[in-house]
Order: sequence, then structure tokens, then C-alpha cells
Amino acid sequence: MPRVPPPTANFFARLLPPPPPNPADVYQPVLSVSGGLPSSYQDLYDTAVRGVLQSLETEKAVDFPPIASVNARSDGSAASEQKVHEANARFALQLCGRLADSSVCDGEPVLVGCSSGARAALGGDALSLRDAKQALKICAGDKVVVVVSPVLDEEWDAATALVEPPASAAGLVVVNGQLSNGLLPHAYFYRPMSAFSAVTGGVARLYPGPYECFDASGERVELEVPLARQGARALPDTKGAQMALQERFGGAR
Repeated sequence: MPRVPPPTANFFARLLPPPPPNPADVYQPVLSVSGGLPSSYQDLYDTAVRGVLQSLETEKAVDFPPIASVNARSDGSAASEQKVHEANARFALQLCGRLADSSVCDGEPVLVGCSSGARAALGGDALSLRDAKQALKICAGDKVVVVVSPVLDEEWDAATALVEPPASAAGLVVVNGQLSNGLLPHAYFYRPMSAFSAVTGGVARLYPGPYECFDASGERVELEVPLARQGARALPDTKGAQMALQERFGGAR
């Protein structure tokens, strides 16, 4: 009797669910939609919430500097880390309140903090990723999950798995994830640009519009901001925007 060849790696791969599409594959912006540059953090929050409410038919991410000082986000001190947790919590709690009042969410969203510091800032209603999975199994209705600041690959994997059986959340919003940001399409994106020790403008996106470049006065710069693939991720390539804004700012000095 001839020997049956062992299963190949491709055989097992066919048994797995297909990977989610790269955000670049589903990026079809509506050019008439624009959020502009935020004039304040409250303006940023309001615009980001609008993007989420317009995009909950699929999993989305919201990505912006949680505090104004870039150094404070990345200097590694406990005090700065606490400021970031508190800032992320301010936005996440506003987002949950607006979702609960909307027609897209069945009651209060499930709020998830990916670290003990995030959960402490979010308050007593915040769950861990593991507890969120268990809670979604037993609750009925179209629950939306808001996941705050996943960092590690396993946290991203657990977060995106919440929309799959048996948890089966109706929607997922990831707030200011790190390291693997760009894994999900952006409901809202904002990245300030700087040169000569000053803010020169920024790149922003409000779903379903395009990524756009604006100078410091809020005027739109006629420049395409493409999405750059990075494996399974896609993030806006801001190099052209950085150079254009630096040139415009330098010429106005």
C-alpha cells in the first residue's frame, strides 16, 4: 500500500480563518469628508467620536497623541505614564458615553483596559481582556467593545478576537494602541508635525475621508498622503507632509 504523504503546512493553513484585510486594501476614502486640524483636545475628542460613529460596521482604531508633549508620552517615567493613562481614559469615557446614547450600540459599551494602569484610570467598570471575553459570552445584544492601548502582540490578538465567536462583539474600537497600530483602519487619526522647535501643522483623517495634510493655520496643503504597508499593518506615510510643511513654515519665518 502506498504511503499517504503527511499533511503540509498549506493544509493546516486552509483550516484557519482568513487573516483580516490589510487596512490599505479597504482604504477607499470619500474625498469630500474632512475633519481638519483639531483646535483643542475637546475638538479632537468630538471629531474622533464622530469618526467612530460613522465607522462601526467594521473594527476601527483611533490614533492620536494622548497628551500634547511627545516627550511626556515616551520618556518612560511613572509620572508621564500616569498622564497618558489619564488622558486616554478621558477620551475613552467620553466615547463610551456617546456610544451609549447612540443608536449603534445596545446599552453601555464594554470598556477594556489592557494594563492595570489603564484600568485604574478608566475606573471600576473597566475590564481586562480576559474578563471582557467572558462578559461578552453571557451578555445579549449588539455590544460594542472599546479597548484602550493594547501594546503586546497577544493584547492585539485578544482585542481583535473579541469580534469573533464565542465573544462576538458587534463592534470594536481600539484607542491609541501601540507597536502594532495600523493593524486596523482608522476612524480617526492625528499626527502633529514639527520643525525648528515649532509645530508646523499635521496629518489627520476623519473616516470615511482621506488622510490630509494641514499647515499650522489649519489650511489644507494640496498633497496626497499615501498609506504605506508594513506587513499586516498600514500607516500613513507622512514624510512628504513633513517636508512640505517644513518648507512652508521655513519660508514664512
